[in-house]
Order: sequence, then structure tokens, then C-alpha cells
Amino acid sequence: MLFQTFDDKQNCFMVYKEAKFHKNITPTCTQTWSYASYLRDQEVEYASIYALGASMEEVCNDKQKTAYNETQAKIKAVIKSCQEVGLDLDKICLYEVMPRHLLSTWAEIKNDICKSVFAKYKKPNNYDQLLKINKVIADVRQRHLNLDLSKIIQLTVQDKNTYKLISENKPFIDYDMTKTITGRLSTKKNSFPVMTIAKKYRDILIPNNNWLFEMDFNACELRVALALLGQEQPEEDLHDWNLKHVFTRAKDRDNAKKRIFAWLYNPNNKDDNVSKIYDREKLKTLYYKQNKVITPYGREIECDEDHAVNYLVQSTAADLVFEQMYKVWEYLRDKKSFIKFCNHDSIMIDLHTEQEYEFNEIKQLFSNTRFGNFKVSCLGGKNWADMKALLIK
Repeated sequence: MLFQTFDDKQNCFMVYKEAKFHKNITPTCTQTWSYASYLRDQEVEYASIYALGASMEEVCNDKQKTAYNETQAKIKAVIKSCQEVGLDLDKICLYEVMPRHLLSTWAEIKNDICKSVFAKYKKPNNYDQLLKINKVIADVRQRHLNLDLSKIIQLTVQDKNTYKLISENKPFIDYDMTKTITGRLSTKKNSFPVMTIAKKYRDILIPNNNWLFEMDFNACELRVALALLGQEQPEEDLHDWNLKHVFTRAKDRDNAKKRIFAWLYNPNNKDDNVSKIYDREKLKTLYYKQNKVITPYGREIECDEDHAVNYLVQSTAADLVFEQMYKVWEYLRDKKSFIKFCNHDSIMIDLHTEQEYEFNEIKQLFSNTRFGNFKVSCLGGKNWADMKALLIK
């Protein structure tokens, strides 16, 4: 049965089904537009995932679009009125300030659009993976960031622009999981720019609990390439391993690192030493069919041959990080520690002292992947800029 919910805040919950408003989800509630944190344990299908992240406006037909735009305009007018009188919509439930007739009209429009999507779109092969990502980033989106903007000394234009950007946006991280072709996360316009903020400003981000705990995969994309080729994972730092087994005449680790990434990201780069172990042609044979990369996680990416290996490795690495992040997220359920954010190949945990003795379990969850055990570096600190290496077995 189709249903719609109002507001996505954990404590704001109202359901519309069968033309009535309710306070509880029942087993008959099986299909809706998008995930919200209070639906975590419900068996529900989400139209937005079927539509691969397209907005309601993008998937509706002309008739639906007219009703959609008219109702959206009315909802925005109510929101604007609330803001003008000083109501903080982050602290109240949206449905408390919306006229019920407007809410029911909006819900019926969403139901109609959902019906069309479920009828028109095929369930993605990687639906379960996309739902897991949705669940984690929805939780992250609701975690208020503890920011110390006094750390930004506004001397340069960059300083002032960064201060303005952060101070004018809400202190939350709002990810977009559909913007990049490979599935890597990006942040939305009004989000805290966790993926792109310069390292010099990272000290403004401090824990809500006691301290920050970061786990970072060592050479994640290269390890994924080895895994896709069926090779075992070296236990040591992969760039050191490459220095011994691939670039035996390289000057040092940094030189070996530059050469391997030049090979990975440039399809025209030819290096016989690399190809003996990181076989680009074999990867294309295994995972590139009919102008399309198909990853082990079920993602299908249309591309030309030159981009095939790059997209394959990047997409698989991104999904591997998401898969491991989800495991950690489930482990931290009902604990005071929580996942603060994901940044490329690493995840950050806002750590409470109650979990300080659970480092080993958390690290093992993160490092034990479907492709074998990946080496993980662990860091800890009182702010994101001042992170020190932790020796965790």
C-alpha cells in the first residue's frame, strides 16, 4: 500500500495513507517516495531509488507536473511565512504549521507520482546497496555539527569566503548520492562542504562527543583493482609493496605512488611493469561489455573504452567504502558514538568514551571486506586537523 510521511526529522513523524493521517506505520505501508530515518526497520520500497535519485519534478508527467508545481508554490509560501515570523523549522515539525488540506493534497500528488514510477521503472540491480547508502547519509544529515568558527582568522580572501560559506549554511552534512557517474558522494549546495574544505580549515570541526576517530583504507582503489583481478591483498602498505614488486628501479615510495596513479587515471599511459600485475586489459575483458561497465555491486555505467577501467575501479571502491560504512553504522546502533561523515576512502566516527575499548571490533568490521582484508589506518584527535595515528591491531 502506498503511503507518505511528513518531515524527515527523527522526532517528527506523521503518516498519510488511505486518505487519512496516522501516527504509526503498519505492515500494510509498503511503498513511498523516499527514505526517512524513522523508517529504518520497515520493509518499504522507495520510488526515489527506483528513479535512481531523480526528483519528483523530473519523473512526473505534464498533468502531474502542473499539480506538483501549484502545490509546491503553496508549501513554499507557508515556509516563507514561518521564516518571516522567526520560526525555526529545524526545531519544529513541518506538518504542525501546514494546513491539513494542503498536506493531504501534497500526499495524493506524491502517491500518484509514486504509482507512475513503480509502474514505469525497473527495480535497480543494486537497489539494496543504494538503500543502505540512503540510510546512512540520512542519519548523517540529521547530526548537528559542532563547529568552532573562531578558528578561521579572516586574513585572506579565501579565509573570508570560507567563513561566509560555512556561517551562512546550516551546520549539517547533506550528501548527494546521484550526482557523480561512479556513485561517489558529493555534497549539496547548502551543506557543510566536508568533501572540499581546505585542510587548513579542518580544525573548526570538533566532536559532539569526546573525540574523533577516523578509519582510512590504504590505497583503496589500487587494492580494488587487485581484488577485481583475483589477487590476494598485501598486508603491508600497498605503495611500499609496489616499490618492491612493481617498480623495482623506482627511487622511492613517492615516485612509485606517482607512477601507479599515472597509470590508473590515464588510459594512454603504458607501463609494462604495472601491466604485469595490474592488468588493465583483463579488467576490461571481465567487466566491460557492450560499452558498459558492470561492477560487482550491480552498478551499470555507460562509457567509452578509455574510461572503462577508471570508472570500474572508482565505482567499486566507492561502493566498498559504503558497504563497510554500513556495517559500522549498524554496529553503532543504540550507542552514543555515531558516524559523523564519509570522506572518499575514509569514515569519521564521533566517538564517545563508552566505545573507546571497542576499537578492535570497529576496525575489523571496516577492514574485513568482501574482497579480503584491506589495510586500514586509524587516526584520533580533538579536531579534524589534529589527528594522530593510532596503533590498533
